[in-house]
Amino acid sequence: MEAQSFVIHTTAVLSQAGIARMGTEGSLLMGRPGGGGAAIFGPDGTKFSQDLSDTEEGIVYADLDLDAIVHAKSFVDLSGHYSRPDLLWLGVDNRTKECVRLANSSS
Repeated sequence: MEAQSFVIHTTAVLSQAGIARMGTEGSLLMGRPGGGGAAIFGPDGTKFSQDLSDTEEGIVYADLDLDAIVHAKSFVDLSGHYSRPDLLWLGVDNRTKECVRLANSSS
């Protein structure tokens, strides 16, 4: 949603044959078939594609309205009045940092 762009999310599907080849049967990591979950999302976060089973390989597709990008950008104004450089900035603070900070004893 922050980029106001269409997103194609793709993942690989792990088959039982792949698990056997890697020797990961029964392990917590890559120990069971699945892992799929391809999807297409719109600029406002709306999911446009139909779900596939996490063990199913396939193609996801959707009809996209490119004007939806313009519509989404009108709601998230990252450079206009929501821009707060006094609160959020990107920079480098090269001063030495202490691991332990003493609390202010005057309060």
